[in-house]
Amino acid sequence: MCALLGISVGCRCCARYGNKEQRDAVTNKVLFTVPGEPCPWTVWTRRGPKPVGFENMEVWQEAIQVAAIRACGGKPLWEGPIKLEMEFWRQILHSAPKKPDSLARWKERHIIMRPDCLNYAKAAEDALKGIIFNDDRQVVALISSKQYSLHAPLTRIKVERLLAWQ
Repeated sequence: MCALLGISVGCRCCARYGNKEQRDAVTNKVLFTVPGEPCPWTVWTRRGPKPVGFENMEVWQEAIQVAAIRACGGKPLWEGPIKLEMEFWRQILHSAPKKPDSLARWKERHIIMRPDCLNYAKAAEDALKGIIFNDDRQVVALISSKQYSLHAPLTRIKVERLLAWQ
């Protein structure tokens, strides 16, 4: 059953986003995967038309929300401290070298270029607000990484409710 659309088998979002989501039995952890190229946080000052980067970020945030809703199954929002772990896997550019040694050097140079990891995390954290937890100020621990993928780009997100903050 699709938690987002409320219908059984064959809904478009389940077919599109796969069935890789899971929620811990004691509901203290949520782990899900969002397919597609991650998009960094982009600012729109509401003067003039929306920039393309902002529209791309909105589409990516929607995909995160769909996956989070499927993983949570309509449970109440979490209160208290939250820990987020995020992995952002980007697609290797077509201009990247094909030889393994050259590709490794290329990855080392390009992984430190824009967009930075924190902007990916801000966009993902903002998308989860109101779906898994009430507000992003509840996030007290954040672990994030960006990497290049030889396969399809994706984002892995793990949200953990911390029962006793130390």
